[in-house]
Amino acid sequence: MHLEMPLVIGLMVAAIVLAIAAKRARLPYNVALVVGGLVISIGHLLPGVPPLNPELVFLVCLPALLFEGGITADLSGIRANAVPILLLSTLGMVLVIGATGTALHFTVDLPVWPALLLGALLSVTDTVSILYAFRRAPVPPRLSGVIQGESLFNDGTALVAYAAIASVVAGAAAPSLATMSARVLLASVGGGVVGLALGLLGGFVIRRIEDPLAEIMVTTAVALASFVVAEQLHLSGAISAVVAGLAVGDTLRREVAPQSQVAIHTFWEYATFGVNTFLFLAVGLTTKPETLSGYLPETLLAVASVFAGRAVGVYIPFLLLRWLRPTESMPFRWQHVFVLGNIKGALSIGLALGLPAATPGREKLVAIAFGVTLVSLVGQGLMLTQVLKWLGLFQQDAVALTMAEQRGRLIASRAAHQELEVLHEQGLLPRAAYDHLRSEYQVNIARAERELRRLNEQHLTQGARDLISMRRRLIDAERTALQGARRNGLIPEATAEHMLAQLDARTLSLEKVLHGEAGDAGHGRKAS
Repeated sequence: MHLEMPLVIGLMVAAIVLAIAAKRARLPYNVALVVGGLVISIGHLLPGVPPLNPELVFLVCLPALLFEGGITADLSGIRANAVPILLLSTLGMVLVIGATGTALHFTVDLPVWPALLLGALLSVTDTVSILYAFRRAPVPPRLSGVIQGESLFNDGTALVAYAAIASVVAGAAAPSLATMSARVLLASVGGGVVGLALGLLGGFVIRRIEDPLAEIMVTTAVALASFVVAEQLHLSGAISAVVAGLAVGDTLRREVAPQSQVAIHTFWEYATFGVNTFLFLAVGLTTKPETLSGYLPETLLAVASVFAGRAVGVYIPFLLLRWLRPTESMPFRWQHVFVLGNIKGALSIGLALGLPAATPGREKLVAIAFGVTLVSLVGQGLMLTQVLKWLGLFQQDAVALTMAEQRGRLIASRAAHQELEVLHEQGLLPRAAYDHLRSEYQVNIARAERELRRLNEQHLTQGARDLISMRRRLIDAERTALQGARRNGLIPEATAEHMLAQLDARTLSLEKVLHGEAGDAGHGRKAS
């Protein structure tokens, strides 16, 4: 795919503007990027943008996103919720594909196998949107952990089923249910084995490298290799990339120095932000409103079919859990989130665009896939927070809100007090007015400080959390000062590196305390 540099710069500028606008408007940035891309496409503001390349999605974007999801995932949380995550990402996904395909067959007038193919590509969850939403939503930790874990692993099942069904649509003999189930199981387990092997190998190499940049290169190689090797062996590259990320992430937390951990996580945070930005913007840019309007009734029916299929693939597995392992099940109210929060994304569009030209009804399949993805990203993306509140799962901390309000009053009053002093020094206020306003703001400041002190004394956990947050900001200030001193030659390179490593160790220690993790962040072979 050839891109001219002005076009690349234009896309980057558009992404930056949309990301800033989303933050100001308090919108999910993925929704802003999709809608912004659609507006750019309709207005022909960036002519010459090529269509989304499926190979780029599969070979670069998908491995990076899945590996980053694994490397930053809470492994202990996945282990604790392994049963529901495994059931939802295997049996649940098979039920989703079957139920969605059946509904599509009867509602949008598609033959059985093309309907199942469309059901498979629309059963894929947009992992990015799920992780982005639930890392920031104050929902119960177990609910968030199961949703994030399932979103990481369900792509593997869906992609294997998609490949098997696509071969049938292309003219191969239809496999039996037992054969297809065995193929999905083999691909999933085999992909996990490949990912674990490469992840352990990558961890072994990282433990013996003294350079954070080289360690970043190792993680990049593992991310891409785990996906490609598994796909070459006709196994699940998606599950391989996730398991490799989990293995490398476990090694980083247990045996790698804080400085390397910070460097690696910072790199992957930036890399995935860039990939996410490209994908969401590309979805909007690639969507053609005139094509969607021609299949609007079918798209709306397909949206209903997707919700119905997802409901079958969620409620039935949880019903089985309630019968067989009651302790592993979840409240019925929580289960609704798995249906209503199941957002589709760029991978579904990539799968649709990757269909061979000879696929029966390809134009209709692609148009419906685009329409459902657009409705899901924008509609569900915007409504997810409201859904969580409606279900009573959006847990607002009343103490934190009260402390934030008092902190805001303190900040505002101090700023006004400082401005008052400036006005007085410049002779712009009479003495009487100055004394009156100064007394008023001093009372406001004292009242806010007194209330914050009372809240901290009564709610020690929240007070400790705020203290940790302040310490992190102070460490960031120390890091900025040290980096400036190193650039200006005020301290030697070796001294700066040593002191920055100590700051990284303190940062990780605070992060672990904040998230309730045990252990010392400075533990590791290279810790200072």
